[in-house]
Amino acid sequence: MNLKQIIANIKQPFEIFGDSINTSQINIDNISLNSREAQKNTIFFGVIGKKNDGASYLEEVSQKGCRVAVISNQTKFDYQNFIVKNPQNIVIVGNCRELLGEILNIYYSSLPKNIYAVTGTNGKTSTVEFIRQILELINLKSASIGTLGVKTNIYCRDNFVDSGLTTPDIVSLYKNLSLLKNYAIDDVAIEVSSIGLEQGRVDGLDIQIGAFTNFTQDHLDYHGDMTKYFACKMLLFKKVVLAQGFAIVNADIPEFNDIQEICQSRKIKLLDYGFKAEILKILKINRGEVSFRFANNIYDFSTNLKGDFQVYNILCALCCVLSKYQLNHQQINQLVSRFSELNPALGRMQLVSEMKGAKIFVDFAHTPDALENVLKLAHQIAKNRVIILFGCGGDRDAKKRPIMGEIASALADLIIITDDNPRTENPEIIRRQIIDNCATSKTIEIGDRKKAIAKAIEILQDGDVLVIAGKGHENYQIIGSQKFEFNEEQIVKDVVKQLS
Repeated sequence: MNLKQIIANIKQPFEIFGDSINTSQINIDNISLNSREAQKNTIFFGVIGKKNDGASYLEEVSQKGCRVAVISNQTKFDYQNFIVKNPQNIVIVGNCRELLGEILNIYYSSLPKNIYAVTGTNGKTSTVEFIRQILELINLKSASIGTLGVKTNIYCRDNFVDSGLTTPDIVSLYKNLSLLKNYAIDDVAIEVSSIGLEQGRVDGLDIQIGAFTNFTQDHLDYHGDMTKYFACKMLLFKKVVLAQGFAIVNADIPEFNDIQEICQSRKIKLLDYGFKAEILKILKINRGEVSFRFANNIYDFSTNLKGDFQVYNILCALCCVLSKYQLNHQQINQLVSRFSELNPALGRMQLVSEMKGAKIFVDFAHTPDALENVLKLAHQIAKNRVIILFGCGGDRDAKKRPIMGEIASALADLIIITDDNPRTENPEIIRRQIIDNCATSKTIEIGDRKKAIAKAIEILQDGDVLVIAGKGHENYQIIGSQKFEFNEEQIVKDVVKQLS
């Protein structure tokens, strides 16, 4: 596609400076937010971030052969002087983030038809995985994108972009969606974080279905307070989901009425699920046996997944699918009869080993609510003690650290406080902020996470449950500004082998 074709399809206001006459002679084969990746035939987007104005990189990308840049009309960079010195270049000026979404949509003209956007403090990863798996149960090609990267059962020769973020940067997301469409995958579930919503990482996408799982404390280092955090979450329904689309919302959360009002104002159809729900009403959850009412019919299913929160995630995923595909009573019956086949997302209460009659799980729980849920679940599984091993990430929401210490103290029989990803913070201070709210009689502090895991396994007794929380699927640990290999599943198996 050449630049003239792209420009001709832009609908919002913009100004163009430089060699605008020869746009038909400039072919575009890449779009980038990263000045290091910009080269010939690239459109470079110099967005204004929290720290840097991307327009300041125009000289750098120009030296690499990149002739086209889009920058913000709020920039203080003297782009007109840049054009005087580089008359062969083209600078497009306007609302940079909105232009980014629009141009990506023009460039990647073929994308999956059905995108399911899932937000909420906890449960996003599990829910998008369940959407993907449920779609596969009704014989539809599907994929999920989020914390675990791109997941699909379809063999793909191409390499997907792995950004390492819950919601990939917008350019990586569009690239991955375009690749999935090349393999005839039209149903894709995406995790959408509050930060991703605030930064416009899903802008321009045709999203008709948005889901909200729950809302508890997290990311206050970024948002500042819970009000601002919730406001960012609500961008999903205020801006992202199209009018006349669908909102899938947990009816049992305190924020339900606020979400309902937002959806009504934009004529978004709300499908609720939960014990208080009108559309998909839970009637019973009892040790993996579930009953619910939908469209005046009652359905029953069994799941091997532990925890009521997983049932909520499954039913949220089911609601997403039912909003798009009008299955009849018999089809729904057949579908839910196979829910015992659903598998948990990697690193979510994942049983990684057993020793001395004790079970060892790894879980991604890194918020107060998630930690409370996994500890309550551990008590349902344990025949003896519940042992929790966790820490908190550095350069992240410090306000949740004492809360998590208090929850661990209330619900665990033994607590081992260790390092998570301390990043650039002093790990000893992080641990102290947790431990100050833990009962000293049952708390052990071991900073080295690998040694802490070994000690936890060493003291296991018959019937114990050990939950190693905070990192889940992650195969690294970040100390300072360096990322080190750290695969908890393998570490556990190595320790168990040594002690057996």
